[in-house]
Amino acid sequence: MRLLQTTTLRLEEFFAGSAIDQRLGNQGIPKYAILSHTWGFEEITFQDITGDRTITQHKTGFTKVRDSCRQARADGYAYIWIDTCCIDKTSSAELSEAINSMYQWYKGSAICYTYLSDVLIHSKTSNSTHHPWHPFYTEDSMRYSSSPSYSRWFSRGWTLQELLAPVKLQFFDKNWNSIGMKEDHINAISGITNIDLFALNGGDLRRLSIARRMSWAANRQTTRIEDMAYCLLGVFSINMPLLYGEGAKAFIRLQEEILKISNDQSLFAWKYPIVEFYRDKYSEGFKLQGLLAPTPELFRHSDAISQFYSETAGRAFPVSTNKGVQVEFLMCQDMGYPSGLVYLAMLNCPVGHVPGRLPAIHLKRLSPSSEQYTRVDMSQLFLFSSYDSAGRVELEGFDPRKPQRQLVEIRSRTLYSDWTVQTIFIKQDTQFALPPGFWLVIPEPFSESDMVVTQAHPRDLWDPTTRFLQPQVEFRQGLGPLEARKLGALLIRCEYFDSRIDRLKITYYVLIFGVTCGGFVPWCYLSPAEGFDGKRHKQMSLGPREQADYFQQLQIDNYLQHKFDKFPVDLFSISTDMEAARRHVHICDDLQLVTVAELRIVSGKEVYLLHLLTMSKYLDGKSS
Repeated sequence: MRLLQTTTLRLEEFFAGSAIDQRLGNQGIPKYAILSHTWGFEEITFQDITGDRTITQHKTGFTKVRDSCRQARADGYAYIWIDTCCIDKTSSAELSEAINSMYQWYKGSAICYTYLSDVLIHSKTSNSTHHPWHPFYTEDSMRYSSSPSYSRWFSRGWTLQELLAPVKLQFFDKNWNSIGMKEDHINAISGITNIDLFALNGGDLRRLSIARRMSWAANRQTTRIEDMAYCLLGVFSINMPLLYGEGAKAFIRLQEEILKISNDQSLFAWKYPIVEFYRDKYSEGFKLQGLLAPTPELFRHSDAISQFYSETAGRAFPVSTNKGVQVEFLMCQDMGYPSGLVYLAMLNCPVGHVPGRLPAIHLKRLSPSSEQYTRVDMSQLFLFSSYDSAGRVELEGFDPRKPQRQLVEIRSRTLYSDWTVQTIFIKQDTQFALPPGFWLVIPEPFSESDMVVTQAHPRDLWDPTTRFLQPQVEFRQGLGPLEARKLGALLIRCEYFDSRIDRLKITYYVLIFGVTCGGFVPWCYLSPAEGFDGKRHKQMSLGPREQADYFQQLQIDNYLQHKFDKFPVDLFSISTDMEAARRHVHICDDLQLVTVAELRIVSGKEVYLLHLLTMSKYLDGKSS
């Protein structure tokens, strides 16, 4: 650990003594003060403090370093630690070690000086007629704003641990006037940060639920995305390597490390603050998400989760595997969803001030035969309790480790039955959990050379090798039960022998398709390619000799997109038979062809099959 000598402003390095040394009174690291602040312009770096001092002294940030040392020296401390200049940030190994040790460094300090560069306490008298005075209002907002704001220090990610860890903390304004000790303003600080007094008074953070601790970071920001995870390492007693460049994955890694040391299921008690889509009659157009939150912001509404946490005896710890997070939940099937794949999973963490209430989340099975699930309906945290015969909440609650016959969702008063304890896998990375795609099946007696897809829309979602169109992952999102959505179109060239005229005949037609019934029933529509000049259509890309015909060729290439855009998707009405069979048939009399779209299980996966049949073949199938 490097410390700055407060008199010479030179760096010295110290190493913690062994346990024997400490018992003998030989402390390896001397008493030191520590600085907490927000970074500003021209901060003094390790290279600055070890380099040419005549240049360093003219940098804007040097004043803060000098005044910090002056304050520490006045308080009798020979050393101070300042993050900007005591860490060589050009060394990734040193930076990683420092960030993993930082919480303990703040905790081990004799005093923490919290420097609020945007606060001036003299504004107490000069602006008292405009606003009620507050020790942490910024100077500018007191002077110029109709609604004063708190110091930036309270909204930064790194300052969370700097508030919690030190045993002794003193606030200073921009001119190094003392604002007071943390205990002098502890109620005001709790109101600003939403942090419990237990934590602010130095209580053991391990006794607090994970969701409660995460909620403290929900309204904080860091310059780099990864730092939103790294700044929380000490809050959760976690050590892990730093991987700048991994982005939001850092926060997922942090939660995976937490899973290794805790079975506190409040880690899963997060939700999106804005309802992205409120389902109408139980649409299943859900966005998929893993069990772990992508950002601490989603714990903003989790401060009602029980403050104090105790281990649940007999419940296995969640484990991260290549199948996802293996976890044990009390679960029941949500019968309101026609797919039969949506479940409610109970979290073992009390909510609110009434005993016996537990939250639940929605999970969706990836397929009927899969043991893997994903989280859906992320804007919802349901609240369950058991009721007595008089319809009152039973204060003794229920045991989420044991099967339950019936439980009631408190807000909707909906009764859910047949709860069982299950061990499942929940995928975190759902990028490969693709929804069903559309597979074009070549009908008999046509061969692959007889029937060619010459255009597809959207082009980038079509695989010509397998004749498969894979829609975007979120294509079901927001799709109501009575709404139809178009997803793709194919321009198909059909070559066949017409016995009536005794020669080959070439026909072009357009096949447009999509989904309805919440995305679980496919539909299709076949029509002649009216206005399409097949003779001028080129399947190969344009070469140099063809550039004169560029605009004419462009018009031909855009033919299918134009047909797709103009197609009236509201043409389809939902019938009971169509929803039950998950199948749609469209007959094109002009072409004497029939298209059938159906949702099928192929090799264990859901697929929308698109069949093209001759009229005779279709009629033969119906009669058989």
